[in-house]
Amino acid sequence: MTVAGPARPGTTAATVAFALSTVGVAVVAWAYAAARAGYGGAQAGYGGAQAGYWAGQALVFLPVAGWLLAARRVAARPAALLVVGLAANQYLLKWAYSPLEFRFPDELQHWAATTTLVRTGLLFTADPGLPAAVHYPGLEEMAAAVVGLTGLPVTAAGLVVAGVARLVFVAALYATVAAAGARPRTAALACVVYATGLHYLFFDAMFLYQSAALPFLMLAVWATRYRRGTGVGAVALGAVAILVATVSHHVTSAVLAGTLALLAGFDLLRRAPGRRRTLLLAGVAALAVAGWVGLAARDVLAYLGSPARTAVASVLALVTGDGQAPAAAPAGSPLWSMAVQGGCLLALFGLYLAGARALVRGRRYGAWRCAVLAGGLLFFAGSALRFFGAQGPELAGRAATFTFVPMSVLAAGVLAGWRERRRVPGSGRRAVAVPVLAALGMLALLATGARLGGWPPAWGRLPGPGYLVGGYERAVDPLGVAAARWSRNWLGADQRVAADLTGAALIFSYGGADPVASAARLYDDLAWGFADEEVLQDLAVTSLWVDLRTATSAPADRVLFLNDPRAGRRDTGLGRDRLAKFDALADIARVYDNGTIRIYDMGRV
Repeated sequence: MTVAGPARPGTTAATVAFALSTVGVAVVAWAYAAARAGYGGAQAGYGGAQAGYWAGQALVFLPVAGWLLAARRVAARPAALLVVGLAANQYLLKWAYSPLEFRFPDELQHWAATTTLVRTGLLFTADPGLPAAVHYPGLEEMAAAVVGLTGLPVTAAGLVVAGVARLVFVAALYATVAAAGARPRTAALACVVYATGLHYLFFDAMFLYQSAALPFLMLAVWATRYRRGTGVGAVALGAVAILVATVSHHVTSAVLAGTLALLAGFDLLRRAPGRRRTLLLAGVAALAVAGWVGLAARDVLAYLGSPARTAVASVLALVTGDGQAPAAAPAGSPLWSMAVQGGCLLALFGLYLAGARALVRGRRYGAWRCAVLAGGLLFFAGSALRFFGAQGPELAGRAATFTFVPMSVLAAGVLAGWRERRRVPGSGRRAVAVPVLAALGMLALLATGARLGGWPPAWGRLPGPGYLVGGYERAVDPLGVAAARWSRNWLGADQRVAADLTGAALIFSYGGADPVASAARLYDDLAWGFADEEVLQDLAVTSLWVDLRTATSAPADRVLFLNDPRAGRRDTGLGRDRLAKFDALADIARVYDNGTIRIYDMGRV
């Protein structure tokens, strides 16, 4: 007969922290439900829904961060389990926003591609909605495998794949920092700090090919830091992770190759143990990425080159004085929100300087520390992108997905150092109260800034009771889905359809048609003319999607079309006259009308 011994020190407190975090998930889910029901009315900010949202977010995050900072001893197992539990809870926050269907345009594109793979069993099927993803089918293969093994619908399988990818990424991040020599408290705090990234809560948890590739990036980096045994198993796992990332996402695979090259350089410079392994994996990554792009995914160079050229042109125009960068604030963002986000950047810069100072004073120039310091600089360089060009904020957020990893590691070391330095033997808990509260306040500020500046924006933070023009997730409703399904059933899947931003996502994913990206002029012109007929012919448009709600309401993000020449400047609706002109044309036929969305057959124009 065995008698269970007492729980390990801190285990009970960690359990309580996780329980409180789980309660926070329920509070946010209630806030979402209240917002969908219009609780309190839209003008009142959905009554208590906004307060419930922020209270729930704090409850999810702060107990975990507080325990990691306040506990006298942090063992590896409870620390790892707690940060993975936090990752699970934060993924549930994303899932609760739209639990029954994908609504974000990119998720709808991958849902459609996975559905096609499940139906046909063929890879590399043409994808007019996201052509660059054709040669990066890793995500679709994972989801299709889940569908085949379990019989789940594609939506459920996609949610499972995205959720597992999130948990594996966080676990691999913890393991990597720990393998690099950090204590469990620091390794766990690195995961907590990373959870305050702009795109962490929503965009990086979506059913996207980047989300599927991220955990394999971290696993490959972990393989370079693992020091136990001969390392053969780590090299094998790292090589497999590199190959999976290479066929899953273009940017992630390129970042992985660059990261491994950076680590290999510092390992060789500092003569670090395991430098041959790092060099070997860096070589595998370079060959895999170059080979895949050169042999299979050559079109990705043009796909990535366009936004890169736009960003460079915007920077040059601002530097030379030939142009002016547009405001970096998204639509609906008040000045105080931008001030909080600016304060977060300043706080992170202060942590970076403190970490750099500690390394210089302590003369701890190990390869890992030097690589983290260099990566932190890249984070601030990427953050500066938000002030250059119309795509600046989006590019900065996407870059931070990668560059915030080293910044999180550096910041975690500084925050853990605050707590350890103020811990005076025999002085009791009061000796650590001030640094713990300061560190917790810093994390609370970073988490708040991430929720204010990340996705969804202020106008979409809560699901809302109804349709919102140009509102991405909030613009997908049963009327639009029904129209797209009708188009597939009655017009076929070989249509070239001009549509607004939401209509394009629906007509591709549910309708199977080819959305036309550059047809804004057809809608903007007050009267139909010869120029419109030329656009129609040049773009080979066969059908036209018209949502009458775009006539009277301005798009939430001031963007209405895929390639919108007036992006950022649409402060009013299109106007009824511009949409009514299609009914005045004798050569086209209105073939669908549900009272809100109309579809016109343009084949005879």
